[in-house]
Amino acid sequence: MISKKDLNSLYEWAKVANFPLRNERITSKYMGYGLKICYIKGGVNLIQYPNKELSEPVIHIIENTDILGVYFLSYPPNMIAPPHRDYNPHRQPYRRIQIPTKVEDGYIEWIATGEKVYWEEGKPEIFNVLEEHQGANNSNTTMEFLYVDIKLDTVVECV
Repeated sequence: MISKKDLNSLYEWAKVANFPLRNERITSKYMGYGLKICYIKGGVNLIQYPNKELSEPVIHIIENTDILGVYFLSYPPNMIAPPHRDYNPHRQPYRRIQIPTKVEDGYIEWIATGEKVYWEEGKPEIFNVLEEHQGANNSNTTMEFLYVDIKLDTVVECV
């Protein structure tokens, strides 16, 4: 289970942390825009990457076995993500909690239903990113998120 308190703690930490971002090669190559990423926990072996920005309370949250991956991402200004399905690094179905830490004007839209969600800073959203979707950052500033990948059956409180 992921509690509302856990999500709020992750947001409060991520919005002020100074992440060592690097170019994310797959997205840049296939999607046509330069995404920056910091891997915090991920991969088949659930590796936790060393990062001086991790505090004990944050480590305790991300060690939860329901959490498959944690990443901080920075999307470029005026970016359009064409229809796609996200890469699955976990070798199992999963859902993604997306916590916007910096956003002015951005959205995600599901192709099959046409449902469009406009991001609100600090408001977590949970999606199956293996379904086809598209999105955009319509502002002149970067758009930043903490992504938390969770097992498909994980209970998330109050989202």
